Amino acid sequence: MAISAQDKMLYVANKLGLTDLKNMQGSTRVVYDQNTTAALDHNLFANASTRSFPITNLGANGNQFQVNEALLVEQIAFFIPDADDGQNYAGLGSRSVKFDLVIGNKTVIKDAVVELGGQQAFYNDGTSPSSILTLEGVGILIPPQVEFYVRASAFNANTRVATSQRLGCYLFGTAALLNFNTTI
Repeated sequence: MAISAQDKMLYVANKLGLTDLKNMQGSTRVVYDQNTTAALDHNLFANASTRSFPITNLGANGNQFQVNEALLVEQIAFFIPDADDGQNYAGLGSRSVKFDLVIGNKTVIKDAVVELGGQQAFYNDGTSPSSILTLEGVGILIPPQVEFYVRASAFNANTRVATSQRLGCYLFGTAALLNFNTTI
């Protein structure tokens, strides 16, 4: 018997004592954050509450979801912001990204590498592919009220030398949102 994304979310929610999650509306969700200052190392999503749209779409809660929200991460994508305002972006060009995904105080993905071009499933104006990593199976759950972040470094795909640069990250997946299933 296969476990669905929703089954995994409900199991974790019940273990955390969040029994109302089963009454929430299931949906897809995309969260993103970007560092528009060039650097060798980036902590994306950390301190996201200090940034605003379009740099991030997380808002005042920053890098944790509210009580009855959760995200089952099924794909992780990286991109390069074109400017400081965060409004335009491009694919990774000749760069690849090495990253860790940290949820709470646990590293749940360590030293994963996303090579340039990846699945080429995420485009800017149909011309610039970003690199996407698909998590097979049921993904990784970010539960409510638990901080998360992505530690990432870009490097030249050919020489494998670290490069100082802007970097952004998307987390795509199945979500539970604070929206009770009642009829009007």
